[in-house]
Amino acid sequence: MKPILRYLLFTFALTYLSHGLLALLTSQNIIEFSSLMGQLLFIIGGSSPTIFAFIFILKNAPTKAKKEFISKIFSLHHNIIFWVFAILTPIVLGGIFQLFSILLTDHSFSPANPIYTFFMILIVSILFGGLEEVGWRGYLQENLMPKISLIPLSIGIGVIWGLWHIPLFFIKEVSHYDFAFIPFLLGAVMFSTFLTWLYAKTRSILLVVIFHASINASATIGFKIEFSNSVLTYLLIILLTTFGIGLLYLNQYKPKAN
Repeated sequence: MKPILRYLLFTFALTYLSHGLLALLTSQNIIEFSSLMGQLLFIIGGSSPTIFAFIFILKNAPTKAKKEFISKIFSLHHNIIFWVFAILTPIVLGGIFQLFSILLTDHSFSPANPIYTFFMILIVSILFGGLEEVGWRGYLQENLMPKISLIPLSIGIGVIWGLWHIPLFFIKEVSHYDFAFIPFLLGAVMFSTFLTWLYAKTRSILLVVIFHASINASATIGFKIEFSNSVLTYLLIILLTTFGIGLLYLNQYKPKAN
């Protein structure tokens, strides 16, 4: 467990330092978020799960494991069902939330961006968000699956993932600034159940990167979960999390005996 704890320590340290500094400098109007320095701090902090996954794999893993790690990132040979799942599930989850919001509240839906831009946004989102899964799934889940059953593993990684985002809640220029933290944290756990299932079924880093990118792309065009302190938000997140846990239960990974 020591390499995993070191991985988390370095990942959180770099993100909290970069994004924390960005929050401080922008709040004091020392730099603009859109400036070169602002964007550099933003990208470095957001890339830490990926950076340290590569460092730890390349430094500590045997040659065979390194080759398998790279192949999981670039391999395209997966059943079409998993490709559809990776791309469309975030849209469906966000769409369910928007539908219930329309039916049960005075909420009205209008796409934030044209729906036809989804795939263009998806490609950009692979670089800005999706690649986190190289670390969260390709390194963290991969190394913990033999030790922890999938359901608690998905919840644990979801909590870690949510807490890792905390500095973004102090940066006015990013969407997290307007989120309520507890619903966001629960939402991270919810999405983690689906990501954990997808990686356990396919062992494909590429597919979970695409799924993560689809979360961001879906939200950008309007198919998103509103992370607010409303009863509807809590109920729907709990409902969707229960569904994700059901998937994991039906495909439970058996941890190796020590």
